Amino acid sequence: MFYRPLLAASRNCPLDYLKYMVYNNNIHCSIVGVMALSTKKPVPASKFLLGMATTFYGKRYFTKKVKLVDDGVLKYLKPPYIIVANHASFADVGGMEMITAPNYPSFVISVTQLVQWPSLIRRMGVLPKKQFTVDTSLVRDIKYILGKKRSVVIYPEAKLSVVGVPNIIKPAVAKLVKLLKVPLVTVCFHGTYLHRPRWAKTSRFVPLKTDVRMAVSAEEVGTLTVDEIHKRICDNLAYDDYAYQLENNIEIDQPDLCEGLEGILYKCPECGAEFAMTAHGNKLTCTKCGAEVTQDKLGRLVGGKFDKVVDWYRWQEQSVRDELAIGNYRFEDYYVAEKLVGKKYVTLGEAKITHDYDGLSAEFGETKLFYKRDTFYTLSFNNDYVFLPTSEAVYRFRRTGNLGENAKLNIAVEQQSLADEVKH
Repeated sequence: MFYRPLLAASRNCPLDYLKYMVYNNNIHCSIVGVMALSTKKPVPASKFLLGMATTFYGKRYFTKKVKLVDDGVLKYLKPPYIIVANHASFADVGGMEMITAPNYPSFVISVTQLVQWPSLIRRMGVLPKKQFTVDTSLVRDIKYILGKKRSVVIYPEAKLSVVGVPNIIKPAVAKLVKLLKVPLVTVCFHGTYLHRPRWAKTSRFVPLKTDVRMAVSAEEVGTLTVDEIHKRICDNLAYDDYAYQLENNIEIDQPDLCEGLEGILYKCPECGAEFAMTAHGNKLTCTKCGAEVTQDKLGRLVGGKFDKVVDWYRWQEQSVRDELAIGNYRFEDYYVAEKLVGKKYVTLGEAKITHDYDGLSAEFGETKLFYKRDTFYTLSFNNDYVFLPTSEAVYRFRRTGNLGENAKLNIAVEQQSLADEVKH
């Protein structure tokens, strides 16, 4: 769900014009070249299927287990409009269906989400998008759904939150709102990261809260600048789930609070060793120096240099920035390459991924993928996989090395991109 390459397109827009729009509207293309236009019209969200899902499952799950608190604003807003929301876990997708019913929206999602049940998921009204490619049919599909008096949900963070705060939000979605001339609604979920952090092995049932705002009205779309719209999006989607937990005294009493977190907090603050952190239960331990940190029921880290997960992660970002500035940064390790073919991933064999000051490359067999350093501003990753798409295919690379390497690689890509923005 990456939106960097959102571009101006209309149903009958010629390909040359699309290319012109891409390169002359400061929308940075990730892959040189433009994907072929799809002629298949998108399917609006099935009110019947989603109504059944929310009635027989959603209401029970979001009232008895996670206790979703919503003011009901969206039920009274008549589509069409664009909804921009934060994306802290997949619980906010189900939560979005609950708060928009019966005006179920279409979601812009990555094609990697369609692997298991593509036909069923498409009937839910999704608009699939290849990450980091110039998808010339996406805007056309969004316009089609809006023309049917339905709404469209976009997650501008591009991926699940890493540490319970916003990821980088680019102005591309603001450009899209300006282009389509429809109202913009922002929905910020609080607590969905706590419910199931991206690295966690189990769910935690906590109360969720939504903050719904009419960010840009129909009248304002024509008068506000892209920068002003972008600022409203960033301001309205500001959240910190660990702060939300502490402020609302939400206790999470589970025996595995830290298991998986060592894949994100990979560097020891005491001795500086990388990829030496291990987790057991609610405790993180460095295998090099023996330093230990425990996470309590309110999400605080006890016994170390940092009492917040976010602060530890920010320190890691600074460490990578220092490496990049000094000039001695280089990432290189081996993975297993897999290619999305139909409904499943097919193993292609060993791959070497390299990231340096020129860009990022992946070599496997006779294939070499190379992405210049301005291709990505962030990566799609989890503790086990890194996803690298091209205009023709979607590849994922399974980690065989140290846990935490994917997180550091992502930080390096992000910090390199931010540094380049400052220069320009």
